[in-house]
Amino acid sequence: MKKLPRHTCTSAETAKQTTRLQKRFQEWWSHSACPDQVWMEHIDVLFDEVTKFDSSFHSRPQQQQKQQQQQQPFLILDIGCNKGYTSADFFDTLSPGTNMNPKTLVGAIRSIASEDNIKIDRDGGVCNDSNKALNKDRDTVRDVEVHCFEPSPATFEMLNRAHVKLMPKNNEEKQSSSAVGNNNVVNGMTVSGTNWYIHNKGLHNTNGKMMWHKACGTAIGDELCTIVDEGTEDAIVVPVVTVDKFMEETFTVAAAGGDEQQLPLVHMLKIDAEGLDPAVLQGSTNLLTANRAIMVMFEFNPGLSEKGDTPHGMWGKRGNPHVTLLDVTNWLDTLGYDCYLDTHLPDEREMKKGVLDAPALYRITGDCLNREPSVRGWANVVCAARKYGSVAERLLKLATIVKP
Repeated sequence: MKKLPRHTCTSAETAKQTTRLQKRFQEWWSHSACPDQVWMEHIDVLFDEVTKFDSSFHSRPQQQQKQQQQQQPFLILDIGCNKGYTSADFFDTLSPGTNMNPKTLVGAIRSIASEDNIKIDRDGGVCNDSNKALNKDRDTVRDVEVHCFEPSPATFEMLNRAHVKLMPKNNEEKQSSSAVGNNNVVNGMTVSGTNWYIHNKGLHNTNGKMMWHKACGTAIGDELCTIVDEGTEDAIVVPVVTVDKFMEETFTVAAAGGDEQQLPLVHMLKIDAEGLDPAVLQGSTNLLTANRAIMVMFEFNPGLSEKGDTPHGMWGKRGNPHVTLLDVTNWLDTLGYDCYLDTHLPDEREMKKGVLDAPALYRITGDCLNREPSVRGWANVVCAARKYGSVAERLLKLATIVKP
């Protein structure tokens, strides 16, 4: 597969893109908080192309004759899973015939709320995720493995109950066979069907345990579920792990032609860690340095540290430690990743009011954004490894102000 050359913006491109971006924030303040994610359309085709190209997924010697033709499943790490809508979205995009999607998920969540006689705040997702249009293909089933990480015990329990409702067969298979005894499991990865693994863990740049806000124990999907200082009254102890440690302990993949061990491909590393996204990325250094994540998606939320009496997170003026968006994207650039600010496109209502056309993505990498964006609320960033040229090129083409 051909690597995509790194593109550097001209001063004119940078100025034009910066002007349009700031104007877009004035037109729709949350345009990057709840983006259209245009890049997800047909991403399954590109993922399939990269997976077939990749040579690292090989069976152990005793399994090679039987399973050498098996392809690695699409692997998604959903960090900061919350109510599970990112997981559901990727299942619908990659394996729609599974019938695990935002609409079936909200049905399961509301069923759980009814059973417990409670109301779950924003049960359809903070961006009305449950109303998102579904994949028109309702039949295709692929091998997909999604790992959902949720530190809140209350939300974790809800997700497990939703899993039972939405994937009962998948649940029964997990209980009846171990990874060693199941013939469909190779090197730690299930290569038949769809699998949703839910972990009651936080992700960070260290391994061990951390104190989490008491809200994690009771409120489902509470945005206050974040790390607090040791000794905080009523805090909850939750295990934390780095992405690299999780990958090392979970997957064993033999490299082609020898005993060297390589990481499997992670098709999407998604992070929504309530302002601690830089720490989670730091804990993914081995994965990212090896370019074993095809795509990365994370949240940039400076408001968490700039508003209120209890600032938290690493973004923003009071971030601890303070990290800028350009600090992170420049580091990812050195590892071979192009990053973009995702956005909500002007809709028909806006167009009628005279709002001009805007790109689906604003390129950050390559001096295309030379100052921190003035984000109101939060924003979403999506990146692709230049090593996988077809995927990286797809994002570049959506940043239409930039002309490579």
